[in-house]
Amino acid sequence: MARYLSSSSSSPAPAPTASLIDLTSSPPPTTTSASTGQRDSGKTSYIWAHGKKIVCEGKDRWECRHCKRSYAICGSATTNQRDHLNVEHGIPDPKEPVDTKQSTLDNYRRPLIRLDVLRKLIVEWIVERRHSFNETESEALHKIFEYLDPRSTNALMSKKTTRSDINKYFEAAKATIKERLSLARSRIHISYDLWTSPNYKAMIAIVAHWTAEDYNVKSALLAIREVHGEHSGENIADVVYPVMKEYDFHSRFGYFVGDNASNNNTSIEWLDQLMRDDGYEGFEPLKRRLRCFAHEMQIATKGLLFGPNVKELEEYPATAGVTEEEKREYAKKKWRAFGAVGKLHNVVKYIRGSPQRREGYSMVRDELQKEAGKKLKVPVMDNDTRWGSVMDMVEYALENRVHLDMYCHGIKELEEDRLTEQDWVDLDAVQCIMHYYKFNLMMARLPCF
Repeated sequence: MARYLSSSSSSPAPAPTASLIDLTSSPPPTTTSASTGQRDSGKTSYIWAHGKKIVCEGKDRWECRHCKRSYAICGSATTNQRDHLNVEHGIPDPKEPVDTKQSTLDNYRRPLIRLDVLRKLIVEWIVERRHSFNETESEALHKIFEYLDPRSTNALMSKKTTRSDINKYFEAAKATIKERLSLARSRIHISYDLWTSPNYKAMIAIVAHWTAEDYNVKSALLAIREVHGEHSGENIADVVYPVMKEYDFHSRFGYFVGDNASNNNTSIEWLDQLMRDDGYEGFEPLKRRLRCFAHEMQIATKGLLFGPNVKELEEYPATAGVTEEEKREYAKKKWRAFGAVGKLHNVVKYIRGSPQRREGYSMVRDELQKEAGKKLKVPVMDNDTRWGSVMDMVEYALENRVHLDMYCHGIKELEEDRLTEQDWVDLDAVQCIMHYYKFNLMMARLPCF
């Protein structure tokens, strides 16, 4: 599959010389152009596509448009010009037959370009940066590649070919993972979770975990698929099971790790049923269902801070005719009822609620930065899924107490959420509790979420 070019284009670029054009200086006064075209009248050699005729000290010369080096024109001879283009710029005469077995000095001056490798690197760049497939058709990109090495432009394919390359390399990577799974020394364990994509599609990510041949634990993302219909256990299993069969480990399934959502329980039961329907042995769902420790910690910590009804904090009872403003006030009252952490939550949420509020907060921060002589952080907000976010918010508040107090002073909307002296004492106690949890997680060598 590798494509190689002729040996005449395999030498490295020489060191810069004084003959290269200097964009910061004026051109030599002794050289004047006799023609503005790249091809002289009656000339058919390819050198005229890469240079033009000039007059220097009363004599005709050929000037390279890539580096401005010039050579004397001697009748119809173009040897010097062709050698220059081939050796200096890697542009051989397209009409000249190529002997791929010939070993010349050029082989040791410019390395060969493996276009298959270069095309793969281009694909990785497009996928990693989420570029459009037609980026490879960009004229500006072609100019960059041509400047670095004219031979490399052959790797810039059309958007259709780029799309084809992406699919090809994906299938190659998929085959590699499938082979690794087949050589695993353990059963193949899985974890999966659902979320809503920015374009409002229900997506599920499926990850495999196993012990490799070298006894190291490995993980790999197998698929990201759309879940149609309700997020029921049956619909989840209808997506997960085909992926297990696709990677050929459905008969070697180990354990599933997930959060406490009830549909995860039923999805394992449906996986067992689907395997049995296909004639496989199946498994005991309750024994193969493991709980995610990070989510357990989330539930325990939020329960400690806010009680068992924490999920109701951002919910408003279904009542007709209620405005969004009334819902927001209702949520603020419920958070405020939880004391210092709830009041801090309301303050941070208010600051982050609009660009104008953020700007006002930044003005106070900039003023304090001058006094403190150091850069202050932006407000940190807690969230519903990571217990560590509460710790981060509290730590930020304790480090920037003066800043927050100064901002809240005089803002009517935050009058009931201003933190008192006792609130700051309570926040300090919360920080100690959170650090205790974090310390125990580190001792257990488990990730902190």
